[in-house]
Amino acid sequence: MVFELVERMDKISNQEFFSAILASNILDPFVERDPDLAELTKTPDHLDIHYYETPALAKELGPTLKRRLEVLAAKNISHNFEAAKQLVSFIEDHPDSLIYNVTFNCQKQHYGVRCGRVQDQLHVICVMTGGRIPDALLGESTK
Repeated sequence: MVFELVERMDKISNQEFFSAILASNILDPFVERDPDLAELTKTPDHLDIHYYETPALAKELGPTLKRRLEVLAAKNISHNFEAAKQLVSFIEDHPDSLIYNVTFNCQKQHYGVRCGRVQDQLHVICVMTGGRIPDALLGESTK
């Protein structure tokens, strides 16, 4: 899903990320199964939502993600396979885009929503899931 950014500056606000993610409905299947995630999606400034200010350049992520996808396929690992495939496809289509991560860190697992910025448009790409991330390992995020 594609969203026009209101502010045409370098920085995307947390509210813009949050609004785009919710409007895309990408988290809906997870919200239905995880009441903790449902709680996190009520407000953009929840302490367990981590917005990472520094994006990655898509073409720099591409080779590593392609290798990861190949390993997942070779080992017949389905966890996050479709999400990784969507991300690789987006990167191939938009190699000069910027890739952002917004992590919803719930009690039992996390949901990492990957977004891409192509000029003044924000694309909500996929969700990668895993166990809860200890706060000390989350790194710097903006609140």
